[in-house]
Amino acid sequence: MSILSGLPASSDIEHEAIKELLLQTINEQADQVAYMLQVYHPREKVSSAEVIPGSFQFKSAKVINLKISYILEEFSACSAIDTLQKENMEVTILIDQLAGELELKGEYWPERDSD
Repeated sequence: MSILSGLPASSDIEHEAIKELLLQTINEQADQVAYMLQVYHPREKVSSAEVIPGSFQFKSAKVINLKISYILEEFSACSAIDTLQKENMEVTILIDQLAGELELKGEYWPERDSD
């Protein structure tokens, strides 16, 4: 069953319906989204991933950009200090209605060579 079956992205009403479905799906899969974001931050723990309201940009019927906010948690055992930092990332969502799947792609961060 397709998550967005029968909802062409051609009007504001349909865009609102798609936004609600995406918000619901991403909220239900927040832990998986946090795992995806974890790859970008290997030294911290990522938690509390959520969509930033009003950040939706419909590029086409199958491509949507949005921003996700999340918390980076770091604990220094030597100093016994917890550090929390709020971050944002733009995510591209590719919709495959036939397979009923969403593919999330984060920002491209090229790896730096060792200094």
